[in-house]
Amino acid sequence: MVGARASAARRAAGAGVNVSSEQLALYARRLWPPFALAALLVVTWALVDSFGGTTYQAYGVRMFLNLMVVLALQIFSGNSGVLSFGHAAFVATGAYFSALLTIPKDQKTFQFLTMPHWLSSWIFPAQLSPLEAILAGAGLAAVVAAIFAPPIARLTGVGAGIATLALLVIDNVFNVQTTSITRGTSTLIGVPLTTTYISVLVWCLIFLAVAYVFKQSRFGLRLRATRENVRAAKSVGIRVARERAIAWILSGFVAGAAGALYGHWYVTFSPGDFYINTNGIDLVILPIAMLVIGGMGSVTGAVVGCYFVTIVYTFFNRWEVDGFSGTVSTVPSGTANLVLAGTFLIVLILRPRGLSGGRELAWPFDWRLPRRRPERREIPTEQPAGSTK
Repeated sequence: MVGARASAARRAAGAGVNVSSEQLALYARRLWPPFALAALLVVTWALVDSFGGTTYQAYGVRMFLNLMVVLALQIFSGNSGVLSFGHAAFVATGAYFSALLTIPKDQKTFQFLTMPHWLSSWIFPAQLSPLEAILAGAGLAAVVAAIFAPPIARLTGVGAGIATLALLVIDNVFNVQTTSITRGTSTLIGVPLTTTYISVLVWCLIFLAVAYVFKQSRFGLRLRATRENVRAAKSVGIRVARERAIAWILSGFVAGAAGALYGHWYVTFSPGDFYINTNGIDLVILPIAMLVIGGMGSVTGAVVGCYFVTIVYTFFNRWEVDGFSGTVSTVPSGTANLVLAGTFLIVLILRPRGLSGGRELAWPFDWRLPRRRPERREIPTEQPAGSTK
């Protein structure tokens, strides 16, 4: 009797060890993608900081800023399947609002002579710290996203995409016409340089974790269910509009924070930097292309697409500008954009779902070389008696 109890206790202990080891393995697999991607970002930052010099540090900052916008797009578009053209509006909101709260008071009074008193009474004295300014810009962008969430969350397909484009147009008209608040088409100056190379890395790591946690959460799961089949999602009780609104507001917050960092890195900007034109194409079209090229369905795809596009463009841009500091002869102007456009076409033809295939980074022990699928052979069917075919 005693021996039977002891053996049962040993079996129970062994089962507990097996369960705990299985849980640890499961957690390790789940945490592997964000930690591996975070390590890639840190290594990139260290290499560029040590060997890149001023020129390539500027490229690195721009890549990290673009990555934050791409992650914001992934939170909404990657999980909902609704392509957004309006996230540059949130970037602009974060940039302008954080700038207004950090520009020195004497420069504010000089630049905004006609600002309404109900705004100047609290904007002129405001002198926020860099962290406070980033959170303020991101917060206002989230508020703007919440205002536009009801109509956009209820639309689907092409209609939703056009609605986000309408948001971008509204934001551009506001920025151009409200000269007393944004200085209109004039360049906003006096923004303090508070964004550093290390700060963009830190915020990228934070938003990488936010995007991955949201994707793995119940909110992300329900939102992806609406992406695959809206009617089926509604039939099991998922409120489609609410799930899309949550992702829309969260992505607006992330894009607003990226805008605040953008404004305090370039320190001068205008509405054209956030609209569909020569200057603003980097913030309107390029992040969307990065997400699609990398694979919309995964955070890994967002990072891979951002890296891929940045590397291709930077290589040919440096070749085009100065021939890699004079080591080789330069190529004609516009080569970088032409090569980038051709690369987009080739990737989308060969990998319609993006470079990552819409999947997260696999566990290292699961890596396999791609195999060709065996060709299907048609089995001849027996013809019935008397058939002439």
